Amino acid sequence: MTARVTIDQAIQKARMTVHMPATCIMFAAWGQALILVPSGQLPQVFLFMSMAVAVSGWPLAWLYRAWMTPRWKLWAYAGAGNVQQMKDAAIVAKVIGPDGGFSEKSEICSKEMRAQILRLEGRA
Repeated sequence: MTARVTIDQAIQKARMTVHMPATCIMFAAWGQALILVPSGQLPQVFLFMSMAVAVSGWPLAWLYRAWMTPRWKLWAYAGAGNVQQMKDAAIVAKVIGPDGGFSEKSEICSKEMRAQILRLEGRA
């Protein structure tokens, strides 16, 4: 049996395990380029690699978020007393997107995990 989770606890965990790491990935990718490229002290190939990492920061952050969001949903919904309230609060807090939205469609998970999430949401 999973311990009950309050909405505030679930939202806080999403911010710490989904949003903050994704933001750090993006800013780290941009930051390394802002530090390395203007210095001009590196060989040309490293400057190009640095720029490639900077450009890939947003897609890498999106990939991380697409991977972690369904895992958070499964944890939060399994511990929620009222899944619909949890889901509504998560949408308002911008932890997850609305049903059928781009962010939901881009989530990376197995068919079994997707089925379990839909069952917990009452959409299966």
